[in-house]
Amino acid sequence: MKRRSFLEKVALSGALVGIAPTISCTNSKGKLKILVLGGTNFLGPAIVNSCVANGHAVTLFNRGITNPDLFSGILPQIKGDREDGKNCYEPLQETHWDVVFDVWPQRAKLVEEATEALKSFAKHYVFVSSVAVYKDFNEAGRNEDDSVLTLPKDKSTWSYPEEKIASENFVVKRFPKNHTILRPGPIKGWRDPAHDLLYWILKLQRDQNVLAPGSGTDPLQFIDVKDVGRFATTALENKLFGVYNCVGPTKETLNWKNFLETAKSHLNSKSNLFWSSRKFLETHQVYPWDSLPLWAPTSDDYFMEVSNAKAVAAGFSYTPIEKTLDDCLAWCNRQGEIDMVFGTGNDPIGITHEKELEVISGIVKEAQTNE
Repeated sequence: MKRRSFLEKVALSGALVGIAPTISCTNSKGKLKILVLGGTNFLGPAIVNSCVANGHAVTLFNRGITNPDLFSGILPQIKGDREDGKNCYEPLQETHWDVVFDVWPQRAKLVEEATEALKSFAKHYVFVSSVAVYKDFNEAGRNEDDSVLTLPKDKSTWSYPEEKIASENFVVKRFPKNHTILRPGPIKGWRDPAHDLLYWILKLQRDQNVLAPGSGTDPLQFIDVKDVGRFATTALENKLFGVYNCVGPTKETLNWKNFLETAKSHLNSKSNLFWSSRKFLETHQVYPWDSLPLWAPTSDDYFMEVSNAKAVAAGFSYTPIEKTLDDCLAWCNRQGEIDMVFGTGNDPIGITHEKELEVISGIVKEAQTNE
């Protein structure tokens, strides 16, 4: 699975049943009237929870199908289906909203219709995009002023990145001075439906010997879902207009060796980590992304080294890595997936443990030969 395949999986991913938030009022900037389009899947609940915790008045607009009980009896909900076209937004035009949140992942057409329908009824439009919209990652430190993709005229060729940048364009067109666009990297944590970060966490928890990504010096970026939700609230409260990369999991660059050693220590794991070269791994049919999830070597590009400087300067704060690991494990347990097997099935994550042990054996033999 290459990076584009990973991004397409991100676009299609969903989450299962969650829990209702604990409501408390800590906001000192005044209650805002907030409309969230969706709000009950993965990132949506994190945004809703953060806004509610800060004392804002949140209304949900969705079909009432995905996790329908999540905020039932707690928050007002207006039912509607965005697939029905721009007329579905008519009930929302009975209110003037301080902020609209849009987390729609895949079809720019729906963002076009929403922004057109709500441009006279909202003071601020917040759209969640992706770092995938950048033209390339040929240099480290891609920032918000760097070039983005040029959209092909043939829309049938569009995929996740193209739909995201097209969506951004509609938001900017309809809300030119009062938009916020958030560009996260891979989002992890509570309710995460993907198993890529879990691949590493569960192996360490099981005390298995782990075939690690390359030499360990390549960077790794992901962001806790609650951090995106919290910064989204910061953006609306402080009118942070413009574009912000939302990448982590720390302020400073994190490499794979530091990440796996941190995770190993936190989980009290007895696992041994086996590092080697990319050349050695590919000789044994082990590849970035496909075989070793989330590994994006800088010998390919700098997808995992996007700048977070602008967001940090605006108040972006980070959940400790250990807490993100705990949330991933807790959600995995909740879904009954703690015994999942990797590297098998129609859509495998990583490599099988048997293949892993085979390659580790090769690393050990090579090291002995070189002694």
